[in-house]
Amino acid sequence: MNGIKSFHWTEKMEFVNLTAMLIAIPVDSGVSLLFSALWMLSVILKNTILKRWSFFGWHQDKNFHYSKNNYFLIPMMCYWFAYLLSLLWTENMTTGWGEVGELVWFFVLPLTCVCTDFRQFSEKLVRIMLWSYVLILSVLFVVLLSIVVVKACGSAEHSFLWFMMNEDFYYIHHSYMALYILTGLAFIYSELVRKEKHDVWQIVLAIVCACCLVLFLLCINSRAGLLCLIILMALCWMHQCFIRKKYRFAIWSLAAMLLLVAVAHFALPDHFRRLSVTIEQVAHGDKSDDRFEIMGKAWMVVKDNMLLGVGAGDRMDELAPYYGSLEDAYCPHNQYLDSWMATGVIGLLSLLAMLIVPLVMAWRKRNIFSILFLLMLMVNLLFESMLERQMGVVFTVVIYVYMLLIFQLDSKSIINTKILKNE
Repeated sequence: MNGIKSFHWTEKMEFVNLTAMLIAIPVDSGVSLLFSALWMLSVILKNTILKRWSFFGWHQDKNFHYSKNNYFLIPMMCYWFAYLLSLLWTENMTTGWGEVGELVWFFVLPLTCVCTDFRQFSEKLVRIMLWSYVLILSVLFVVLLSIVVVKACGSAEHSFLWFMMNEDFYYIHHSYMALYILTGLAFIYSELVRKEKHDVWQIVLAIVCACCLVLFLLCINSRAGLLCLIILMALCWMHQCFIRKKYRFAIWSLAAMLLLVAVAHFALPDHFRRLSVTIEQVAHGDKSDDRFEIMGKAWMVVKDNMLLGVGAGDRMDELAPYYGSLEDAYCPHNQYLDSWMATGVIGLLSLLAMLIVPLVMAWRKRNIFSILFLLMLMVNLLFESMLERQMGVVFTVVIYVYMLLIFQLDSKSIINTKILKNE
């Protein structure tokens, strides 16, 4: 079944909720959680009402050939269990249960995926869902930019650039928003290289959306986002040059990227100055930047609790003495240190497996979108405790659900191709 009209009503409900889960995240992660709950409900209805499925996916249609590829979700579930296990030695149980509650989606949504399949979805439908996400981000940028322009036009004291430099462009934390935008850019690139020939309108749409997202990333003033953008462009360029052997395209695209960087540098100098100063500090071994100082304090706690960690509820309490008071304490701003500090080696290894296992799968399947997303996530986790807040947890697990869907479609295509050859 490839057309939505042919879907059972429970399958239509699942399709709508899966799409809404993703496109709601840049607006409000809480709304995305609501649609996630509705998606789980649709899965339960699908597996109980439709006679050809049982509740946990047993006794499925033997005439349908597919592979779930859901084992890469196991490390994610283990990561949540590591936080749950750490409650055995944590003292601040209230905070500890709060941490476990925020991460419970790392267990619930993968479990839902294990209990169902995505046999009704096609590659076209998945692309429609991801394009909807990209379009929502692009429209959001246009709306926000229009608001800034209106403010500048109505102000006799301040210019457009003043509003850009002195006011928050968007209310969502810039590190998380940067990851949302980078994921959209990764999908656009994967669409452009998906096939050799594209319709003109597809190319125009991709270019317009890519420009909107790049400008969006520049406007939110995220150092990690700018660094990841540079890394993303470098990875895409190397893919064109060394994997696809598109040397002419690589030369023109490199020139376009350099021109974009130059224009953005002169248009928004303060944004680039923050990044350049940070790079200079790192190059000269200067740890005066607050983020490096915060990570250093987190490492002091980790060194004393390497094996088991301090417990999910005690990490901020253990950091407080290094700051002077709990009110002045900051989270590690590094997810690897954060997880290690809270849950010990078990949590750290689970986090690394959660990143590396799907990356290996994506590499074997040559799925460029999943590869780029995972690499961007890995880099962002170096500069922010992305899984400390719901907006990071929800986005990560939703994209993993989409990766599972993509992997299953790839495997289904391969299996069906082999069957046709044998026949």
